[in-house]
Amino acid sequence: MKRLFSAAILACVCASPARADVTVRTTNKGPMGDTPSVQYIKGTKMRVESSVMGRDTVTIVDATARQMISLDPATRQATIFDLGRMGEQIQQSANPSDVKVSMKPTGETRQLLGRDCAEYLLAITFSVTPPDVANAGAMIVTIGGPMWVARDAPGTRDFQAFYRAASEGGLFFAPGGRGGRGNPGVNERGMAAMYKAYADTMGIPYEQQIEIKMDGSGPMAEMMRGRGGPPTTTITVTAISTDPIPDDKFEIPAGYSRRNQ
Repeated sequence: MKRLFSAAILACVCASPARADVTVRTTNKGPMGDTPSVQYIKGTKMRVESSVMGRDTVTIVDATARQMISLDPATRQATIFDLGRMGEQIQQSANPSDVKVSMKPTGETRQLLGRDCAEYLLAITFSVTPPDVANAGAMIVTIGGPMWVARDAPGTRDFQAFYRAASEGGLFFAPGGRGGRGNPGVNERGMAAMYKAYADTMGIPYEQQIEIKMDGSGPMAEMMRGRGGPPTTTITVTAISTDPIPDDKFEIPAGYSRRNQ
């Protein structure tokens, strides 16, 4: 379960004062090892290419159409998710006011890739009761950690526009082709809050540590505590480009079979 929680959180970094397409390359270090990732943003569309445990995955998100497409290069299959419909189903059972978001500047700065980056401490807290687990008990989930933000990074405006559209649309998704329904509460509410936090930074997180803590009573909480410390992922930007991105980067390639989810 820790791996699934961590994979759902691996997510996102990019940014620019002038209007431009944005490509961000990152290295993610966490429970699943070192994971290279490339993120493309063009308007309200995003494509994430990653390799997790030797398996290449591609995720395309259209925040305007409220749609996510998961591409599997190995099987040449495209799975299409209706994020709007899934979000509405979650809203019927989730309590948005339950989510608490704190993002505080520490006053510390450091240089990353030649840019001054300010440190913020991000904490997203909410309660969740694991489904289909007898007597699981409610758990308090806290997602966050320090992040170093470059306010003058290229691509900032486009980064903000995409993540603001995603958060305001109530969308949830995770890189690597996972749709988010596997961890109700963690993915849906935690991810939406994190998207808004990204948009509110007014820059790009050039480095971010994401730790997932779970506290509470019941067998599920005890099991998670018994597996060592909380899973932590460090996401580090290695390169950013504002070169134009072709439109077909956000389309299903020819020859792929299609399946609606």
